[in-house]
Amino acid sequence: MRNIVAKLMTLSLVAAAVLLAGPGVAGACACGAVLADQRLQSVQETALVQLSGDTEAITLNLSAQTDATRAAFLMPVPARAKFELADAAVFAELDDVSRPRVEQREVEIDGDGSGGAAPGAGAQVTVTDHTEVGPFEVAQLTGTDSGAVTDWLGDKDFELPPDLADALTPYLADGWLVVAVRLTPEQAGQTFDGGLPSMRLTFRTGEPVYPMRLSATADYAQPLRLYVLADHKMTAGNPAAEGTGPQLTFAGRLREADLEKNEALAKIAGEQRFLTRYDANFEPANITDDIHLTKAPADDPYRSVVVQTNYVSGGGGLDTGDEVTLWLAITAGIVVLGGGAFLLWRLRRTRTTSS
Repeated sequence: MRNIVAKLMTLSLVAAAVLLAGPGVAGACACGAVLADQRLQSVQETALVQLSGDTEAITLNLSAQTDATRAAFLMPVPARAKFELADAAVFAELDDVSRPRVEQREVEIDGDGSGGAAPGAGAQVTVTDHTEVGPFEVAQLTGTDSGAVTDWLGDKDFELPPDLADALTPYLADGWLVVAVRLTPEQAGQTFDGGLPSMRLTFRTGEPVYPMRLSATADYAQPLRLYVLADHKMTAGNPAAEGTGPQLTFAGRLREADLEKNEALAKIAGEQRFLTRYDANFEPANITDDIHLTKAPADDPYRSVVVQTNYVSGGGGLDTGDEVTLWLAITAGIVVLGGGAFLLWRLRRTRTTSS
């Protein structure tokens, strides 16, 4: 089966946004590459991977600043997938559930407040599906090489840059499908400012992997927030040959109270209730693999801590009693000085009158 398990996950959501017509502007997200008729700026990718038996579902949300009015996604998948629109509200709810704990600390500083720093040939393409889902036109196709897929996309007004076509080759060689998703704005003149519509892709799998290899073609750092909802705590491998891997932010079982107040999350949670969250920022040049997800040795809970530092004046401050004593002494001193000045004034006046 050519390790269909790893395939299923590895490409579960290799999203590559592609322009409808014209060369477009190339970019990338952590799960793939992005093209649009205008540049997507400040791209933040958030993804939820749900694992239930041999089925994986990936829900993806891409937020961005852009004036783009035309865009499309190209997603290699290891098996025929079910494509549907998703509710982006689930990500706000996931953020709330997994929010780091905030702790306060005080750091004494001196005088001016300047404390320490803050912490080819014969190729064929077979179309297996062609449907419309909301603002998406979705086609799933197979090909013997990336050239065949590129030609097919060109006939449908998709233009795939050569480097992305080359990056697809290993996936196609393993018999993966390509899901071509063209975005159709719901209203004339509408842009994708704020992000692309959230989407959900479901398929069969066995060895969970979040696809990352297409991100090596990106021009800028790849920020990613990755949630995994499964029966157990999941460990995320490092897709970068060098550099820091995904950092654990939260791990814990969803409580009934969490689902009662988070409607969108409750709708999709199912029986898998252990949530693990990772945050990462990858340099494209370091990416050589996908993120492999494996069951952790234990389901120990974890919540990261954010420390807020408050800087206060140092130098041996006085307590309340000392402050009262100090002010009494100052007041007494003022009275004594004032009284002395008054006596000197009266003495001078008396001498003047006597003269």
